This record gives sequence, structure tokens and C-alpha cells, in this order.
Amino acid sequence: MSGRADLTPARIRHMTAADVDAVAALIHRSWVATYAPLMGADRAAAESAVRHRPEQIADSLVRSHSESFVAEAANGSIVGYAHAIVVKGALWLDRLHVVPARQGTGLAANLMHAVMVNYLGEPAISLEVIKGNDRAMRFYEREGFVVTGETAACGGIGGVASLIMRKPLPRA
Repeated sequence: MSGRADLTPARIRHMTAADVDAVAALIHRSWVATYAPLMGADRAAAESAVRHRPEQIADSLVRSHSESFVAEAANGSIVGYAHAIVVKGALWLDRLHVVPARQGTGLAANLMHAVMVNYLGEPAISLEVIKGNDRAMRFYEREGFVVTGETAACGGIGGVASLIMRKPLPRA
């Protein structure tokens, strides 16, 4: 093998319990790499260690009104993950993570579109993005999201400001 990443198209599918450990590891690596520059490496690692444990990821598979998707490479590895949940009647994209080698390939958009198709009929989809995560902001804006508000505690993390973004969804 040449050492280059396998960039053959990934298959998007519903996540299963067999994916939990791989997804937890993917989220942790992605989260720390993304948020260490914004909140400090130690805090990013500590927050992720608390929030992205395998048992929490497994719980999301059985949570009412939620759905998880993975992107599976040809070699069987998990290279992307998306989770959405309806909370108090509103659809939220709770998590979207893609391995660095697949960023910029359209994989994140494919995962997000799988979520949106799954929730066809919902009026809109919302998300939180930490202020300073400019790459994610540009991605979501290209996908049609607009800023509708902000919060001082992204996902309940005190002192970490975020923007709320929303996108209307097409009707069935």
C-alpha cells in the first residue's frame, strides 16, 4: 500500500451498535482537533472524554426521535458520522464529524443530506457551531444555513460561545 488514504466513495448507512467504538473514537479525534485551538487542548480533550464515551454514543442509538448515520469506506472503516434529534418539536443536527482525509470531499454534505432525507417533513433543521469554527461556518452557509441566534454555552459548555444556525427543509 502506498500510505495514501483510501478516498473511494464511502457508503452512507444507518449506524448500528457494532459501530459504537469506532464512532466514539472518530468523534473524539475530530472534536479535539477542531476545538483545541478554540478552547485549549486540555479543555477540549476533557470535554470530549466526558461527552463522547462509547456508552453515550450507544444510548443515542435507542433515544426516541433521534437517528445516527455513518459513512463507511470500502475497507469497512468508519470515516464519518452524523446524529440528529428532535427536541421539543425542533430538529437539531447534533453531531457531524468526518475524518481529516475526507474533509472537503463532499462526505459531510452527504451525511447531512442523509439526515435531512430521514426527517423529510420537518419544517427546518438547526445546529450550534462554536464561534471561531470558521471552516464549519463556511460549510453550513454553503449548505443554506443562516445564523438565527447565539448562546454563551455551546451544548452546555460554559464560556464557549456558539452560533445557532437554521435551514428550512423542503416538504415531501
